Amino acid sequence: MPVEFDTRAWSRIALLVLKRSLNLRSGQSVIIETWPHTLPVAQIVAREARRLGIRPVIFFQPEHLSLRARARTNPANENAISRAELAATSECDGYIAFPASPDELRRWDRLPDAHRRSLEQRWHSWNRALARHSVPAVYLLAAGATKSSARYYGVPFDAWRRESLRATAVDPRLLRREARPLVERLVQGRRISISHPNGTHLELGLIGRPPRVDYGVVDPKVLSDGSVWTTLPAGSLVVALDGRVAEGRFVSNRPSRHRRGVISGVTWTFRGGRLVHHRIEQGRRLFEDSYRSAGRERDHPSLLWVGLNPEIRDFPLAEDQERGVIALGLGHNDDFGGRTRGTYREYALLRGAELFVDDRPVLRKSHRP
Repeated sequence: MPVEFDTRAWSRIALLVLKRSLNLRSGQSVIIETWPHTLPVAQIVAREARRLGIRPVIFFQPEHLSLRARARTNPANENAISRAELAATSECDGYIAFPASPDELRRWDRLPDAHRRSLEQRWHSWNRALARHSVPAVYLLAAGATKSSARYYGVPFDAWRRESLRATAVDPRLLRREARPLVERLVQGRRISISHPNGTHLELGLIGRPPRVDYGVVDPKVLSDGSVWTTLPAGSLVVALDGRVAEGRFVSNRPSRHRRGVISGVTWTFRGGRLVHHRIEQGRRLFEDSYRSAGRERDHPSLLWVGLNPEIRDFPLAEDQERGVIALGLGHNDDFGGRTRGTYREYALLRGAELFVDDRPVLRKSHRP
């Protein structure tokens, strides 16, 4: 067993995933889709599933062999999900996915655009199949805390591994309690104000859409809302914004990590609901490459996230879930009930801000040393 994964700790996490997040019972089945670097965790989850009387099936993705083959094929052939996969999806009772490795992400980015778009379309088709059959699904982000990923994202491995286990084990009831007063204000509100001593002062608009809260459980209420996924660790609230309303400046003080690198030191200035100026201290090329190729949605505020998880401090790809952190998104929000369509999305993070809804405070003194 590689030292990245503590067998005893991951056995406990596996039980939480199977029983709490997916609410699976004896006699039901679960699909576990894994990569080579997460196979040890997949085997632990499968073992715990069998102990509970749950029937596991492991789908193995061979990373570079798979992508190398796809790069040599007609991209049109990649759009379809096989009948065998569809049959398995329609008959399973739960689904668990793991994050790809940094090497896999780099190979993905080197694929021709047509093949990359085809693979993304295949993922969307797979997601629609899960939704069509109301199959609860978990994206086990915590399994991505490996030594190679720590080097890629520039974080200490041991600290990240400990944090990933603590944050994944946070009680969903705590996250729901954290979210409840925010949900009530955001549902009723029409205007958001964000301020911070670093120069942030921004006015945004709401459109009356209920926020979506990810607290780590896919229960009947979540499924009835049309969502089948949760991410572990969990702990975020996201609400769609009125893309026509934005005045002021948003200055980030937390990095946002992407599969292609890190973006930090972001300053966005808005007037009349549009982004009129941006400055990026780190990762400028990464930001501007995607920004230049985006559609009109790129200049409009789209989403606001509020972090809820008290155990997250410096977790790559889960920075928006840190308790009290605010993330502002640009681009489309139609997948969260908004009016802005497109494919572009970018976000920046701010810790320690004050957040007001219709001049009533909902986050104050939220910064951490």
